[in-house]
Amino acid sequence: MREVADNKFNQLMHESGFNIAKNLKELRRERNVTQKEVAQHLNIDVTTLSHYETGIRMPDIDTLIALAKYYDTDINRIISSET
Repeated sequence: MREVADNKFNQLMHESGFNIAKNLKELRRERNVTQKEVAQHLNIDVTTLSHYETGIRMPDIDTLIALAKYYDTDINRIISSET
């Protein structure tokens, strides 16, 4: 059931024009940290984080929450379609 929900969430994010990839990369650069540092903190593979930042993959809701906490921001800043 969780996989179905995650797949629907990913589809919604892609179709809605959200800029998650761009926003994640921007947040990381603003904080002057490497992908490796972020990935280690979140206990995910650096390749996974890279895929989030390039739009190949979308983070699930739990990962979005963890990213928002790491960057000391809210999820809206990550998923915003505003440029």
